[in-house]
Amino acid sequence: MGCLKFIIKLAIIILAIIGFVSLGGWDWINKNWHPFEKPSQEALIEKSKDVADFSKIPDEYEIAKSANILGYRAVLAEHDATGQKLAVINQNKTLNLTKKDFKDGNLKKKIDNINEKLQYQYIHIENFKITKQGTMQTMGQTVPYAQFEAEVTNLPFQKIKGIISVAEDKNGKDKIIISANQNNKYSQIIAEQFFKKVKLNEK
Repeated sequence: MGCLKFIIKLAIIILAIIGFVSLGGWDWINKNWHPFEKPSQEALIEKSKDVADFSKIPDEYEIAKSANILGYRAVLAEHDATGQKLAVINQNKTLNLTKKDFKDGNLKKKIDNINEKLQYQYIHIENFKITKQGTMQTMGQTVPYAQFEAEVTNLPFQKIKGIISVAEDKNGKDKIIISANQNNKYSQIIAEQFFKKVKLNEK
């Protein structure tokens, strides 16, 4: 149960990091600060190669943004019909989580360190709970995930549902995987269909 509590805290922290962006913040930024033509999917996929290979994702998904976000190298995608958001984030010195952290009890120190730096985030999570744990396929490997439900502050909606996971690249570096949507719109099938088509680059 202790490890499960750490996973809950972990998901809260990660969502605080990218919540504004992955749950609609980029739409506001683009509308108000960057009213430029959106790059083509081909250009965004090419730009995203340092994170993963998104060239085989199904047509009903599109890359929304490939950028450094709040100090994190991330690729954000969206499912066209439902608006479900999906993200892959490169590990860095602050966000240094691993697949092993989901089971070996090593999350506490990492989470406490991250949480200390993010305690004043504008968007934050409340009443968070894990509803399911399992595994899925992405980047040629089986990865653990924790499915969650939560309430959010300072967004146009109040409740979200999603998953958080970690995959490992060929150099042993970890990538954080997140998918989320409004609570009544989230689909695990949509998440898994997208992530199973995300591949590791050869280099």
